[in-house]
Amino acid sequence: MPRPITIDDLFVLKLVSDAQISPGGERVVCVVKTIDREKNKYLSHLYLCDLRTGEVRQFTSGEVSDSQPRWSPDGKSIAFVSNRQKPKTQIYLIPADGGEARALTSLDEGGIGEIAWSPDGTKIAFTFRLTPEQWRESAVKERKEKGLSTPPRIITRPFYRLDGAGYFDGQYYQVWVADAHTGEAKQLTSENTSCGSLSWSPDSQRIAFVCNRTENPDLNPNLEDIWLVPAEGGELQRVEAPKGPKGGVAFSPDGTCIAFIGHTKVEDIWGVTNNHLWITNLKTGEARDITECFDRSLGNLTLSDTRDVSGGSCPVWSPDGTRLLFLASDWGSTVLFTAPADGGEPTAVRGNRSDITGFSVSADGTRIAWSEGAPSRLHEVFVGELRDGSLTEATLVTALNASWLEEVALQTPEEFTCTSPDGNTVHGWVLHPPDFDPGRKYPLILEVHGGPHAQYGWVFFHEFQLLAAQGYMVLYTNPRGSKGYGEAYTAAIKGDWGGPDYTDLMAAVEHIVARGYTDETRMGVMGGSYGGYMTNWVVSHTNRFRAAITDRSVVNLHSMAGTCDFPLLPGDYFRGNAWAEPEHLWEHSPLKYAGNIETPLLIIHSEGDLRCPMEQAEQLFAALKVQGKEAVLVRYPLESSHGLSRSGPPDLRVHRLEQILQWWSRHLGEASHQVSAGQ
Repeated sequence: MPRPITIDDLFVLKLVSDAQISPGGERVVCVVKTIDREKNKYLSHLYLCDLRTGEVRQFTSGEVSDSQPRWSPDGKSIAFVSNRQKPKTQIYLIPADGGEARALTSLDEGGIGEIAWSPDGTKIAFTFRLTPEQWRESAVKERKEKGLSTPPRIITRPFYRLDGAGYFDGQYYQVWVADAHTGEAKQLTSENTSCGSLSWSPDSQRIAFVCNRTENPDLNPNLEDIWLVPAEGGELQRVEAPKGPKGGVAFSPDGTCIAFIGHTKVEDIWGVTNNHLWITNLKTGEARDITECFDRSLGNLTLSDTRDVSGGSCPVWSPDGTRLLFLASDWGSTVLFTAPADGGEPTAVRGNRSDITGFSVSADGTRIAWSEGAPSRLHEVFVGELRDGSLTEATLVTALNASWLEEVALQTPEEFTCTSPDGNTVHGWVLHPPDFDPGRKYPLILEVHGGPHAQYGWVFFHEFQLLAAQGYMVLYTNPRGSKGYGEAYTAAIKGDWGGPDYTDLMAAVEHIVARGYTDETRMGVMGGSYGGYMTNWVVSHTNRFRAAITDRSVVNLHSMAGTCDFPLLPGDYFRGNAWAEPEHLWEHSPLKYAGNIETPLLIIHSEGDLRCPMEQAEQLFAALKVQGKEAVLVRYPLESSHGLSRSGPPDLRVHRLEQILQWWSRHLGEASHQVSAGQ
């Protein structure tokens, strides 16, 4: 008899990602992430899958974090990034047939962003950000031994830190290249902002990358260009393409074109605009949007608490250069599409009602590997055959979570659509408790996603399953502002948070309530980041819910304009500015309406959150307490960040979930206690 899922199951899950197929299509290497409970840390290792024999085995081991496995062009070795020289991170090489991994590079303390083999196999390009000397582990240790203070930071730029990455301190990701035999590494760029999205020319002579080399990249973040740099170093050459955010750079097989993912609305820093697939011709300078009529945004924009936000992905050319493969977010799914290189309607290849986080293709373009999951199935590796742009013979390769899935009782979400009072169609899901009986009434929890321009969808969510296992109905939707339903749908809340999105959320609640099995006296609402904003907005505009939980939330848009990790530029999204025209920011701030809040509120926030700083939670907590309202602030330490719920310290993630369950038990009663629908 399967058992209910628990908090402790976090320590059992094997999170599979980054499926990389060998050039010959005979093997796949992937990354498997786990949590070591005793050491309170995440570990990630490489697993090797032999498609000829079906053998799946752990390929690297140790108390390490191994990532980004990349096959050499001849398929004889695998390069990967590892922290096994802590605190330094290096590129390692390991023979594909097994053996000891050896450090290729000997870099100083810092972080490696991405790696890419040259097509001839003689070099590896990578991005690297050096840790300034005064912030290296040895310097910190020396200060502690001598009783010296932490040195001050002198800040001169508006964009000087990033949640999850910390303070830049004048160091940014630059393009480097290493000799694949000797490891000798050379820095190719020295920009005042980060470079990324590497792609080699087919002749291995040049490296394409994305960088904003304008005079003021902090205040013009979308003025990005593609640049070419000789592999031996030298003058940079700009690739002709419209200004705008760019990523997923990929040279065509013949080297005449470069594909990339992006758009041309340079004023949109919030991600309202759909990212499309572009191709620029290096000879003519002509750039074409080949998915111009495709009203979806490219990349994986589905949220989960078992992985970081995936975001963009790199398109892959067919060997003959006539087609490209790419991911896009569509109605809660992340789907693999193909499109002709000369333009035309994209065709869905794989991913209906599921979540694909990455894919790779063999050198001859006939075999493809990808990682895929669903609400009641964690991500695993799949392979398939590609024929004329179609995928056939899809096969499950790994089943690393199979025994756990047999042990626990996971709930399959019920999909629904409903209509808002203004006629908008809202798409959502509801997870029912185990042994659900529509003849009884159950407490309900509305979950609101962050972003706001992201989506909930067909993906495993531990927190949702945990709440359902406790006896709650879990309702989650994609209100206006979400991705996956067209650009107009996303843009509907631009500068108007708490408007159409609030209408859609409440319409979804009423739709489920109308079915008759919701205990309307025991309903809760919760969310994180923008979802926390909407939780604050909901409880300050209705008393429909008995209790609420707001996590890493936005409370005051006026103060956020100067405390968020990225500059909130005046008038680009919300009207006005923080110093002379704050009225619109204040009008859309939940703090303005804190006097209306009667709902007991649990406030969860991290001191290390640079995206929505702690001062946001402090303002709301203080406002409620001085009014005598019921509020509790759970304040997590500096080692946590905005992503606490999905990638924070394991013990703190456990504590957070315990607080959530205790709060709902206290305010919604024992979830397992249901009453008959007629009562």
